[in-house]
Amino acid sequence: MTKNMNNENLNFSCRVCLSKKIEEFKITHFGFLTKNENWKSFFCFDCGSVSEFKIKKDEVTYADGSYRNNKDHFNTKTDDKKVLPPIDFWSAISFKRWAHIWKVLNISTNIFINKEIKMLDYGGYNGFLPYALNQKHKVNSYVADLDQKGLNMAQFLGSKTIDLAKSEINEKDFDLITIVHVLEHLDQPKKNLLKLKHLLSDEGVIYAEVPNLYGFPLADEAHKIAFSEFSFVKMFKSAGYEILNYGFTKTPKESIKFDYYYNHNFENLFIICSKKNNLSPNIPKNNIPNNIKNFKYELKLKYAQIMLRKISFNLLSSSLRYFRTFFLFFTYGLLDFITLKIFKISLVSKFFKKK
Repeated sequence: MTKNMNNENLNFSCRVCLSKKIEEFKITHFGFLTKNENWKSFFCFDCGSVSEFKIKKDEVTYADGSYRNNKDHFNTKTDDKKVLPPIDFWSAISFKRWAHIWKVLNISTNIFINKEIKMLDYGGYNGFLPYALNQKHKVNSYVADLDQKGLNMAQFLGSKTIDLAKSEINEKDFDLITIVHVLEHLDQPKKNLLKLKHLLSDEGVIYAEVPNLYGFPLADEAHKIAFSEFSFVKMFKSAGYEILNYGFTKTPKESIKFDYYYNHNFENLFIICSKKNNLSPNIPKNNIPNNIKNFKYELKLKYAQIMLRKISFNLLSSSLRYFRTFFLFFTYGLLDFITLKIFKISLVSKFFKKK
C-alpha cells in the first residue's frame, strides 16, 4: 500500500519494480542539488530505488537533439546559441568510460576471444564507445538511439545505426549489448531489458551503467530513476538475467577541469549479465531503510561523507596543482621583468638554456 499519500498520488508506482509501497519525499541540499517543485519524488520500500515524475507535461525530448543542446555541462557561455559544436562537450569526457568497460568485460567474460564480436550500443548516441572498443578488438557495431545528430556521428565512425524514433531493432544474436547511462532516463526500464535479452546471442553479455542514488545528485531533469546498488541488481535478476559482475565506477577525472567535481569511487553503478551462467556473485544486501525519515538520513549522511572524503580533496588537489603553476609563472615573469628592465637580459632564459 502506498504510504502517506492522498488519492491524487495513488496512481504512482515504482518505475523499477512497479511496487505501490512507495512514499513521496522532498529533500534540499547545498552540494547535491535536487529537482524543483515541478517534480514528485518517491522512495520505494520494496527495491530501494527513487522514482521521479514530472507534474508538468513538458517532457525532455531526445530525437531533435534539444536535450544535449540545452544541457550546459561545463557552465560555458556562448554569444550565439545557434552556433553549436558538432558533438556535445560532455562526449569528450564520457568517451573515456571505455577504459573501465574494456577492463571489467575482460575480467568477467570471454567475449573477446572471438575474432569479431557483434555489438549493440543501446542509447549510444554518437558511437564513441564502439569506436573505442573497435581499436582494441574487431567489433561489428550497431548504435541505436533517438538523436539523429548523434547517429550521424556514429555512422561516420563506422557503426551501423538504428533510429529508434522510426524503427525497432531487427538485428539479433549480439555478443555484447551496452547500455551506458540510459536506464535512468526510461519510464519502465525492465521492459527494455526484457526486449534486449531476446537480442543477445546464447553466450552474449550485457554491460549497463547508471548513476548511484547514494553518490550522485537528483537534479538532472532528464533522469526519472535513481538506482541503489540493491535495486539495480534486483531489476536484472527479476528480468531473468544471470549476474556475472557488478560494482561501482566513476566519471573520468578530467571532468573536474570543467567544473564537474562529483567524480568519486561510488558515483556510478555497473553490472555485467548474461542469459545463462552457473556462477553468480553474491547479491548485495537488502539494506532498505524502514521509513522515509531513515532514508533521508542515510542519503544525507552519504552526501556528507562524499563531500568530506572525495569532493573536497578532489578540489584541493586541483587547486594546489593550479597554485603551483600560478606560482611558477608569476615568479618567472617577475624575474624576467626585473632583469630585462635593469640588465636588458633575461636571466630566466639563460638559466634554462644552461640546463
